[in-house]
Amino acid sequence: MTMRVAWFGHAGGRRADGLTTYSDQTVTSLAAAGCEIRFFHHDLDGDSTPVADVVALEGVRFKTVTLPAPRTLARIERALADFRPDVVHCSVSVSLLDGAVARVARGLGAATVATCHLPYAPAQSARGRVMRRLYHYHAPRLREYDRCIALSHDQRDLLVWAGVAPDRVVVMPNAVDTQRICPGPSALKQALGAELMVSFLGRLDPEKRVEELIRSFLARRWPSDHLLVIAGNGSQDRRLRAIAGSEGPVRFLGMVTRLEDRLELLRATDLFVLPSTAEGLSLALLEAMAAGCAIVATDAGEHGAVLDGAGLVIPLHPLEPALGEAMERLRADPEARRRLGEAARSRAVAHHGLEAYVADLLGVYASAIAGREVGSAPR
Repeated sequence: MTMRVAWFGHAGGRRADGLTTYSDQTVTSLAAAGCEIRFFHHDLDGDSTPVADVVALEGVRFKTVTLPAPRTLARIERALADFRPDVVHCSVSVSLLDGAVARVARGLGAATVATCHLPYAPAQSARGRVMRRLYHYHAPRLREYDRCIALSHDQRDLLVWAGVAPDRVVVMPNAVDTQRICPGPSALKQALGAELMVSFLGRLDPEKRVEELIRSFLARRWPSDHLLVIAGNGSQDRRLRAIAGSEGPVRFLGMVTRLEDRLELLRATDLFVLPSTAEGLSLALLEAMAAGCAIVATDAGEHGAVLDGAGLVIPLHPLEPALGEAMERLRADPEARRRLGEAARSRAVAHHGLEAYVADLLGVYASAIAGREVGSAPR
């Protein structure tokens, strides 16, 4: 029997980040596995969706929070009643209705699953204390779900601390399509006239510390054919362009929505850098690993564990001189870049393949459905 999955996630077009990538690759794989999908997203994200059966919702975005338009919940109720899903899966956070969606699904007899994409940082840091308040805020919504997918055991502990029942939390690290994303040729480096290319891919928001990356790169005073290429958009876009200047070695590609274009960038990259203050498990990082990039990343979220022996992990604080020294070291050692790139690719294939992830996800769905059938209710 075909499993019907109502997916509440993030479309692309006007948005491109890890959340859109997660929705796109997971829904595409679920459909390929034989599931019938109805995809709910906010029209703020754009209209690039992985399936044809789509419900576009209206809302207003305030920074990272999406405020649903009036009567949105009533529309969701009608669409779910029409679809009669076996599972409702929410990629948190879609909007302030995340918890209400689970309650509506429960009224229809559907199992409910949420993937928690909230970033986290060490509890003893100022950023970590802010993140704990964020988890405490989201906990009542997450408690509405039969299963909550955490990206790591550390995040699981944080969810349990926030009040999510331990037996409802399933640890499933993010995954990447290692068949489509793999090493290979790229024309981008030649097109940009680069001898060496350092890249960043992600949101241009303060927690990503792209400003610090730009300043560190410029401080190296490398030859003019050594370029820093930044792909993404966000709240700091104008500020970062002003800092970099129009004539220097920093290039901005803007938002890169198509997988083919991201792959072109990553295949051209000599050194991928992610200096974030807080993360969960970045899909941009996993894509860079799958493409065989040498990587420098801060020890944020799960990045230290994922990159152990397969990249250079630097402290969250202070960022300097560790960031500059790591870039200098790998710029001077092409053989080290090659070894790290091969190790990163092997790690991604062995532990973060999308095919295994989707098989595990279907198992989570089956478990949640079975629990719902015997009368399990969120506590």
